[in-house]
Amino acid sequence: MVLNPAQGGALRGASRPGNERGSQALEFALTLPAFFLLLALVLQAALLGADLVAVQGLAREAARTAAVADDAAVGATVRAAAGRRAVEVQVDPPSGARVPGELVTARVRLRSRAFEAFGTSPWLPAQATMQVEDR
Repeated sequence: MVLNPAQGGALRGASRPGNERGSQALEFALTLPAFFLLLALVLQAALLGADLVAVQGLAREAARTAAVADDAAVGATVRAAAGRRAVEVQVDPPSGARVPGELVTARVRLRSRAFEAFGTSPWLPAQATMQVEDR
């Protein structure tokens, strides 16, 4: 053991225990916000994925309904399935111009719940096509 008199009798090559006190807590405190932001983004991406699946289901349901019923029934079906969320539906061709055997296309836009915590919520579009049936 060699004492260094220039350092007040401290051991040469040894670090003082007080120099690094609290460094782990500081590093943890600095990485914690980044971790929670990443976690929030992953959760929002999961919500967005779930809403994408939901809007595809709404578009298929709208097209199925449009194949056998009029536009009013399509709107009621989509609004009931969407619940309290904002939804828009457009059917082409309109109910008076549909002929059995031809195709009808339903375009649906659903307001996503994802990213509402960040001050925005995107509209998610989807469309589905079905063959018009005899009523």
